[in-house]
Amino acid sequence: MRKIVLIFCLFFCCINIYAQKKVQEQLYYYSPKGLSFIPPLSRPGLVYNGKLYIGKTKLNVLFNELNDPELKTYFKKYKANKTAADILTFTGGFVLPLANIFISTNQGQINWWLIGTSALLNGTGGFLNIQAEKNLILASTYFDKKMGYANNIIPQQQSLSFRIPLSK
Repeated sequence: MRKIVLIFCLFFCCINIYAQKKVQEQLYYYSPKGLSFIPPLSRPGLVYNGKLYIGKTKLNVLFNELNDPELKTYFKKYKANKTAADILTFTGGFVLPLANIFISTNQGQINWWLIGTSALLNGTGGFLNIQAEKNLILASTYFDKKMGYANNIIPQQQSLSFRIPLSK
């Protein structure tokens, strides 16, 4: 019964997170110059002509609109790192702990190998997320240098946070 309640609660949490993303994407950001990197609130993004581009599909539209081979190279690197990070963090943060719950209830003991592997996968996914963000920063820096702008990073507010990616 506990397993069914746990899965049911996780399902409703995912629906709630998806609804919050739709509201966030409708926000309007002002940037007086070309391409600006927005530090991640939940996902990193770029601002171009006052419109916020978050996620692989919207960033793909932006980079196709800009039509620069160097920018497309940065975007391909971003997608590769982000896809690998999403797979690793999902596996390490959800699949392995869930498998550990099922295994430990059947055997009566905790499988520490699964917990260690889960932590290792989450750490690797976090590193790849940082590399993906770095590629977006490099893309915005390159574009601004090409267009003759000086600084392109909007400063992040001072805060301590913990991110758990639950979707793309």
